[in-house]
Formats: sequence, structure tokens, C-alpha cells
Amino acid sequence: MNRRDILAAGAGLTLTGFPFRLASLLGASGEYNRASDQESNRLPVLVRSGFTRKPNGADERAPSPSGMFDTEVVRSSDSEGRLAVFVFPPGDHQPYRGAPLHVHHQQDEWIYVMTGEFVAEVDGERVRLKRGDSLLMPMKVPHRWSVAQDSHCGAIHLYTPAGLMETEWSSVAQSEDSRNQEARKAEFERHGLTLLGIPLSKEEIDRIL
Repeated sequence: MNRRDILAAGAGLTLTGFPFRLASLLGASGEYNRASDQESNRLPVLVRSGFTRKPNGADERAPSPSGMFDTEVVRSSDSEGRLAVFVFPPGDHQPYRGAPLHVHHQQDEWIYVMTGEFVAEVDGERVRLKRGDSLLMPMKVPHRWSVAQDSHCGAIHLYTPAGLMETEWSSVAQSEDSRNQEARKAEFERHGLTLLGIPLSKEEIDRIL
């Protein structure tokens, strides 16, 4: 199961003047500037528009917007485990689709809305997120988020430290069959999260102005 299918990501950063254009964020993954500084072996990572980074750091043409987090622009291996960045690409997505109620034990999660609207709940408080809004969802605080009514939307998600969110997830993680709930909870725990509940409902999202 692809990492994009799991509906979660993020990190705690407050960025001033964050770029609005997707092309300035995505780049041709795996392409490096070889002029690293003298005090570090780490290299800059440039990800060109239309590409995503594979787990081995190679570049790969990103799929057209169709699912959650189609494009990964920073992997944990790029930052020595400090940061991972995913893009929910601007395009038409399924309205009212989102992450179930969960808590990260070691990662802060952050979302920045590029276009469209999302609704988030953090520690029981709900808020509508519009273009240009950002939200930090701290570790150890229960939260969930969802696409709102409009199908056209896009966002950037970060989490720090990177943790295990980008590793492969079993398909049981998305199962809504009550017979699979124990296996589903175990899959969340394996990635450093605890599954606490279900996603926001259509009725709950419609009530948030």
C-alpha cells in the first residue's frame, strides 16, 4: 500500500512568505546541487515540478492528482530523520474525505492550504481552513482533518521528526470493516500513532463555517 493512501503527514513549522506556487516546491526529485558545504556531508535536494521522490532517493514522475499525498518532496533520509514533507496536489479530490481521529506520539503535524478548503479538529476544537491558512497539530494531541465540501483543493503537509509515516502501510489501515479494527489499530501503532476514532462526518464538516 502506497504511503499516499494513509491520510496523514505534517510537522510543526511556522513559515513566513511560504511559496504559493507548486512548481517552486516540487522539483525533479533526486537532482542534487553537488556544492555541499565543508562541514556536512548532506546535500541540497531539488525536486522539479511533476516529480516525486522514491524511498531510495531516485526521481519518479508524480501521478496526476487523485489521492492523498501523491508527491513527496522531502524524505526522512534527506534530513537525517528530522523532517518529511508531502503534497496533497491541487486538483479535484473526493469531498469529505479525511484522516480518522488519531494521535502521534512523537511527531508534530502541520498543514498549509494552497487552494480549496479543509476542516480540522484538534483536541476537540474544530476549524475551517482556507487558502493561505496553516495549522499546527502537536504531538500527543488527538486530531483529524478532512477535505471540505469543494472537491478542488490542495495542501502541503509536514511532520517532524519524520518518524515512520512514509513507510509502507498495510491495506488494512483503511479498512472500515469492524472485523479488521484490531488489525487496523495495530497497523497505526506500528507507525507510531494510536487510532482513536473515525474521520469527521459530512454533517460535522458542514456545520463548520
